[in-house]
Amino acid sequence: MRDKWNFILYLVWFSYLIISAVLMFGQGFLLSRKTLSDVSECVPLKGFGCDGHENSSVKTQCTEDDKIRRILSNSGSPMICAPKKNKVVLILVDALRYDFTEYDESNASPLYYQNRLPVIRRMVEKWPNRARVFRFMADPPTTTLQRVKALVTGSLPTFIDISSNFAAMEIQEDNVIDQIVKQGNKAVLLGDDTWARLMPGRWHRSHALYSFHTWDLDTVDNEVDSKIYDELKKSDWDILLAHYLGVDHAGHRYGPNHPEMARKLKETNDRLEKFLGILAPDVLLYVIGDHGMTETDSQEGKKSDGDHGGESKAERTAALFAYSGSGFAGDESDRQIGREVQQTDLAATISAALGRPPPAPSLGNLLLPVLPNMPVTHTLLHLSNNLKQVAQYLVRYGEESQQISLERLAQLINATRTQIDLAAGVESEAELKIYTTEVRNLMDKVRGAFREVWVEFDSLSMLRALLLLLLAIFFNWIITEGIPIERIPHVFASTFVPSGLVSMAVCIGVCYTAYYFEILEHLEHSIILSTGLVSGAITCVLVIMHWDGITQRWSEGRSQFYERFARSALFASAAVLVSNSYIIEEGATLSYLALTVLGLLAWNVGTMKSLLLWAGFGVVMVLTRSYRGCREEQGDCWTAGEGNSTGNASRAALVLALGSVAAVIAIARRHVEWRGYGVVIAGIFACAHWAVGWGSLGSPSRSRMLARGAWLVIIAMFVLLWRKDGRGATMPLVVSGLLFYLANALVLGAAFAPTAGLALLSGFIALNIVPLLKTEGSTKFSLTMRCSSSLACLWALLASYHFYGTGHHATLSHVRWAAVFHAGDPNYTSFGTPISVALMFIYLFGMPLMFGATVPLLALWGRNGAASLGPRTQLAAVFSLCLKFALCFAVRVYACALSATIHCRHLMIWGVFTPKLLFEVGSCTAALLGVLIGATLTVWHIPNQVRSS
Repeated sequence: MRDKWNFILYLVWFSYLIISAVLMFGQGFLLSRKTLSDVSECVPLKGFGCDGHENSSVKTQCTEDDKIRRILSNSGSPMICAPKKNKVVLILVDALRYDFTEYDESNASPLYYQNRLPVIRRMVEKWPNRARVFRFMADPPTTTLQRVKALVTGSLPTFIDISSNFAAMEIQEDNVIDQIVKQGNKAVLLGDDTWARLMPGRWHRSHALYSFHTWDLDTVDNEVDSKIYDELKKSDWDILLAHYLGVDHAGHRYGPNHPEMARKLKETNDRLEKFLGILAPDVLLYVIGDHGMTETDSQEGKKSDGDHGGESKAERTAALFAYSGSGFAGDESDRQIGREVQQTDLAATISAALGRPPPAPSLGNLLLPVLPNMPVTHTLLHLSNNLKQVAQYLVRYGEESQQISLERLAQLINATRTQIDLAAGVESEAELKIYTTEVRNLMDKVRGAFREVWVEFDSLSMLRALLLLLLAIFFNWIITEGIPIERIPHVFASTFVPSGLVSMAVCIGVCYTAYYFEILEHLEHSIILSTGLVSGAITCVLVIMHWDGITQRWSEGRSQFYERFARSALFASAAVLVSNSYIIEEGATLSYLALTVLGLLAWNVGTMKSLLLWAGFGVVMVLTRSYRGCREEQGDCWTAGEGNSTGNASRAALVLALGSVAAVIAIARRHVEWRGYGVVIAGIFACAHWAVGWGSLGSPSRSRMLARGAWLVIIAMFVLLWRKDGRGATMPLVVSGLLFYLANALVLGAAFAPTAGLALLSGFIALNIVPLLKTEGSTKFSLTMRCSSSLACLWALLASYHFYGTGHHATLSHVRWAAVFHAGDPNYTSFGTPISVALMFIYLFGMPLMFGATVPLLALWGRNGAASLGPRTQLAAVFSLCLKFALCFAVRVYACALSATIHCRHLMIWGVFTPKLLFEVGSCTAALLGVLIGATLTVWHIPNQVRSS
């Protein structure tokens, strides 16, 4: 049976099609950038001599302006700390759209959001030199988390900031607040706790409040009001930051055109009047919106949700109102009402106001019209600092990432350095205005270069990927559900698989050739698209060749009710992923569906044993509920502290972990023959690892050594699984499941190790109902039962559920990185990164991996499961089940990708839909890998002799 490896090659082929299409979709959809650890530094002006050099020995006297001009003439000088600084009050009114600030006296019947902030227009008209109001343009994604990151770093927001630091929530880049704290100055925070989570430990005083109750319009605002007026009277801070949420929450609950929005805007107007009445002349007031909200539908007050998250003009257009009692710089053109400015400019501007250089990752330009009047030399000093910081960032980003071509980076770096050299030649206000315009144009080019690779969705790549996924799923579904099972061995004994692989190799060769001759631009996308389309054509031909058998099978066979329900349950679990509410509550949904599908199977068997097994399965699922926890959007549960567990085991949890592992290895040892010794040794090492390292008096070093011992035994046992004993594949598959269980228990830690045992038990109970299914009659009927879709769907639902059952949620904030370090820091080894990735992969997706590796047991399990079928028939049944199981996960990934495409402008796209897509892709990858391991073990251990089947 040399052709038996064609089964494995086809599964590899299918896995490639799914993963490559997902990668193409991700490249078009996910916004990512490389984060750098660089920090901007500046040297005080007094540290320079009159010759413009640092630590100069020249002792001559000179004016401050002369010293600055000599420093500017030395283009290699470092950034200079500004000699003058102001206090800053930054008021962030969440979702303050620009048109909320407009005032039209001729509008006799304004909408609820119109003409509600008259104080802004009054101040701009009364004090044109003191007040400014601009359109404050945000870059997508327009969600608060990404906007706050962009506001403080000056960089463009992306969903994924690739960083070497595991603390994903905390900002790892240089930012305005860090610059202030480093200088020894103080920052005060009031309002939204997003700031406290992004920048913990930076605040002189902090009164941060939970921000996710979007139907609560007043609590946060009232709490900020109760503190801010006292803070404004104090003198021990340099920046006061207050984040109001009422306008945003009114938009989410009622939409912009509603009486509640009018109320919240009026409150904002009253606050601003109070602020303007008590601010000191040397304090700069910036009132900003982090984003806008979607447009209202009509002028009749109909409900229209004020959402944000996408890239529509209404979502991107926020407001910036600035006021200074001592006056701002700029002429008539600079104070033009409604002029567009970029939010990325705020970080550099506030840094300049506070006497600091721009944060290291900033791509922003100085907003001189909202900075105080200053001499030409001081303005040039700030502009020079800005240009030097951007030049350094361009150089460092080119060293760390290849997202932008080196040729384009070199052009931008040279242009930036040219502008730095020109600064020393600017003498008059007129020359400064021309120079400022040139710098602004250059900064727009720099920002545009990064925006092309960081911010824009590639819709064409996304649609192509969805097409490839749909083709792979559709034709493989027809193959598994249409081609009669007895024909499967003949299909794979033919030249079908070799021909397909050769065709793909030809496609890859043609693409490389076309790329070499510069006919193609994007090699990766061309390879994925061409191989996907060719694969679809080849599988289509296979379906056409066997159409007679397919139609006969569909016309003769009528599925049992439980079979149809299981398929419906699987598709329902995928379809509801278009709803953010169902994603948030997916753990409960999957638990219910898995329990119902198994209940129908047990009812079809109709024996007391099957019903008792189903009842036991239900008990197991109930026990896993206590480990599921909750996520931030689930409100009361989260605020009560039942969300993200620390992972630290209590005494009771330690006893449960030790007991669960001991029970598993004690029972398994009696049934897995000589392989049981390795399982027992690995289990003992795992238990000792937890016991020795538990509590404050534990020994971390010894605990880590025991964990390494457990991993060495597990790896050795995986190697020994390939030793043939001529007894078939059932026992190696069982042992592989036990080893994956121990691996999951190790990375989950003592606190969650019992969940791995519960997952193993739930699979074992479901597995024991399979042989009880009615198999009377022909061998064909028996075989159909053993590889039915209901079993694959049940197994997939279980694998998906136990992601939640082991304490995970599809949010990045739930990821605990302790799994990487339970056996010591892998970064100290030569293979640190691969080991870290492998451990985190098992920690997050170990359940789909375990269930995928044991899929063949559904066909082979039972007293006569393997003996009653010939080798070819066994392989056909295993292949059919493995492909159906893989298809279940491919369907779920397709649903997530389609959902992300549909909701790319939804409020929850970056908070709910995108993380779900990432975790579902990880689960699908683990399931495909597990299927390949299980199928390969089966092929390796099934005898080669051909018997009549």
